[in-house]
Amino acid sequence: MPILHLDDVDLYYEIHGDGLPFLFCSATATHGDVWKLCQVPDFSRDHQVITYDQRGTGRSVVRSTDFSTQRLTADAAALLDAVATRPAIVCGHSNGGRVAQLLALDYPGKVKKMILASSGGTHGSKGIPLEMCMELVEMGYAAYVRDHAIANGFTRDFIENHPDRVARFLDVRLGNPPPLEIFLRHVIGRQNYDSGNRLQEIAVPTLVLVGDDEDHGPPGHKTHRAFAESLAREIPDAKLVVLEGQAHYYYFSDAETTNRVIRQFIAAT
Repeated sequence: MPILHLDDVDLYYEIHGDGLPFLFCSATATHGDVWKLCQVPDFSRDHQVITYDQRGTGRSVVRSTDFSTQRLTADAAALLDAVATRPAIVCGHSNGGRVAQLLALDYPGKVKKMILASSGGTHGSKGIPLEMCMELVEMGYAAYVRDHAIANGFTRDFIENHPDRVARFLDVRLGNPPPLEIFLRHVIGRQNYDSGNRLQEIAVPTLVLVGDDEDHGPPGHKTHRAFAESLAREIPDAKLVVLEGQAHYYYFSDAETTNRVIRQFIAAT
């Protein structure tokens, strides 16, 4: 197995194909296998696709309690140092979008273009959200993660009409979950992320993607739709694309459209 040995983590990664490096950064406490369903087969035809398991997830073994966005970004930068011979296209989904943002800000020489797919941004509140604590206690960890993956990941129409596809995605997404403590440390890390006024410093072409069914969330918390709109405003010349009839996991539920939009962005000068 390909492992990048760093001071406090053994980072599992995979490389598929040849060409311009293309790094995929997953959502909160999510391993890299979710990209192998639809993105790796497509983009590895003409790119060096790089996927990896975040620290403490999947096959990546961690030896510290630092799960800050800065630490996750340093992991991604070290991986690019080890395997990429030139600046990479970087796609970050959800919390992975925060990692992509910091890569572009703190390691600008490593990023050629950036895709922020339903990316998070700066939260107004820090720490573990109260609603999450309550639901974890009431539902249990496994049920909580599964329920949110379904409710936030897919539209009601998709859930009703494609139960087999939902099940296929969940088999991968929920396979080999991290321990609860590591999941919560990832949550704390994302909640503490604060880009301040730095987004205006991003100097790489940026595509902001979001589903049109991502305008929901707990009271007082920013939705992915709201994050996308603010990111598109603050990042210079960013392009916002809203995917019709899609929720959080459109890179699977409508991979054809998602991949086409990304390819069009990559091809543009």
